[in-house]
Amino acid sequence: MGLSDPANAGFWDSIYDNGHPPWDQDEAAPPLVRAVDALIVPAGARVFVPGCGLGHDALFLAAQGYTVTALDFAASAVAGLRLRAAKAGLCLDVVQADLFALPTAMDDSFDLLVEHTCFCAVPLDRRADYVQVAARVLRPGASLLGLFFEVDAALEDGPPFATTQADVEHHFEPLFDIQNLEQPPDSFARRRGREWLGHMVRR
Repeated sequence: MGLSDPANAGFWDSIYDNGHPPWDQDEAAPPLVRAVDALIVPAGARVFVPGCGLGHDALFLAAQGYTVTALDFAASAVAGLRLRAAKAGLCLDVVQADLFALPTAMDDSFDLLVEHTCFCAVPLDRRADYVQVAARVLRPGASLLGLFFEVDAALEDGPPFATTQADVEHHFEPLFDIQNLEQPPDSFARRRGREWLGHMVRR
């Protein structure tokens, strides 16, 4: 069951082990780069990147001088990011773990969370849990920057699972003040018109 169940790390490892993941674009997402540059975050701030994959966004953040913790369920993705970080001479904490089983020591630990297509990889029945985790690890008043991939509701047999603007708002509004949620003009070409860039503040 592990190789067919996205709730099992083996599912994700099998994708990375088979070669280049279809969602990986080999660079940090331009909308997130722009949003991070525009956001006033103190130098050295602690940043959490859940579902980091091969870590292009995490590497970008580390290169800006932030203290980055990047997490992924797949050991293969984590190994790949550690290798990339070493080659780039960048220091970041790369963790292989289940996002839904984080230790309480991580509570209220981060000044910023940057998520890129992690939400759409979470099964529908765990979306509320994901938002709870995001709120839990952020300090009150801390920001979440998310680049959410829009998926047609008819394609719920994911991942990626059904995701819309309304879905993002519905799940995050109970715990976050949504400052902005827009379709960015600078998405990767194949994703243009199918992404929502959000800036939210943890209550």
